[in-house]
Amino acid sequence: MNKSERSAQARRELDRKFRQANLKPIQTRPRAGWIRAIRSGLGMSQAALARRLGVSPAAIHKLEIAETHGGITTGKLAEIAVALDCTLVYALVPRSTLTETVMTRARSVAKGQIKYVARTMALEDQGVGGQREREALDRYAKELIATRDIWRDTARLGKSS
Repeated sequence: MNKSERSAQARRELDRKFRQANLKPIQTRPRAGWIRAIRSGLGMSQAALARRLGVSPAAIHKLEIAETHGGITTGKLAEIAVALDCTLVYALVPRSTLTETVMTRARSVAKGQIKYVARTMALEDQGVGGQREREALDRYAKELIATRDIWRDTARLGKSS
């Protein structure tokens, strides 16, 4: 199995996992943050959480603020999770399927690479247009996925091979 096939298989597997997961309810962090929401839900004071972590209540307040501003590390969140009898779940959740993201990028790269040819053909009254052009673009995009790094800077893609 070559690199392209392994990547496609990995995309399909991750897309399947994301389809099965019901992540919608937890994708939006509570306004005051997960730490405060769970601590409050447990009826635990900042002082009690501070004792469990061996820090001051002021440090807990700072950690809760840091979480809401995105300034807390996953390592610190993992420590807090243990103290709250929770499991830290860290995930990057794609906005669409990975397969769709890859195809969209490949189409964009393909379009950028063939636009000169398409323009020249149109000037010579040899443009294909419409459905045939979309099919050719899709074929080239699939070829790029199989043979090239579609994530390199588009300007550099045309210069290297």
